[in-house]
Amino acid sequence: MKGVILAAGDGTRLEPLTLSRPKPLITVGGRPLIDYTIDAFVRAGIKELVIVVGYKARMIQRYVGDGSRYGAEIEYAFNPDYHLGNALSVYAAREAVRDKPFILAMSDHMISPHILTTLMTRLNGEDMLCIDRLAYAPPQTNDATKVWVDEEGFIARIGKGIEPWNAIDTGVFLFTSCIFSAISHLLHADGRPTYRKENEWKQTSCLSDEGYGISDALTWLIRKGHKVRACDVSGAFWMDVDTLDDLHYVEAILREQGVSP
Repeated sequence: MKGVILAAGDGTRLEPLTLSRPKPLITVGGRPLIDYTIDAFVRAGIKELVIVVGYKARMIQRYVGDGSRYGAEIEYAFNPDYHLGNALSVYAAREAVRDKPFILAMSDHMISPHILTTLMTRLNGEDMLCIDRLAYAPPQTNDATKVWVDEEGFIARIGKGIEPWNAIDTGVFLFTSCIFSAISHLLHADGRPTYRKENEWKQTSCLSDEGYGISDALTWLIRKGHKVRACDVSGAFWMDVDTLDDLHYVEAILREQGVSP
């Protein structure tokens, strides 16, 4: 099974740091963010990785290389339209993973390998999202994507503004090829930009500032009756580094408490 790491965004909330380098190369605890994500996959036994790049892509490719120094095999997919939402970065990986299931994580999330190994022990052909019911740290809860997990353990709703909610999206997923069908539907839906051919867009005035998110694709799947199972990883280490405050918080944890992914 391949792992896919999204590393295409421009990280505007971490400016001015991201004006000269891409967000995945911002250092925390003396290491670039992307190192933590790659290491988590490798330590979990997932060594075939696809990194989706966009903003300042060559800097990431030069730093990460072919993955050999991590003990991984890394290939790249390019998303020139990273400003239109993270679902397009997922879509950019479709040729690399083809019709095989894959595990998705974010390059700005510091995650414990335990999250990935827990997910892998529950493989059963379903799409899954790792959720945390105990999240409390600001980098976990600020601007978080929330979910409602039903009594059978499936995701019933997902989004930043949903009410009520009973867990937080950790940003780690197991996807089947169904996710590509959902994203393709969003791209071709009325009132949205139309995907005409590779890297060419016909813009309309209806695109939201946030563009196409993974949550949008999952919401469409769920409404169509597709089951997305929650994988509870509550208590496992993970931090979403989006802002300078998040960066300082995580630095303090690593420095003062000795916590590591």
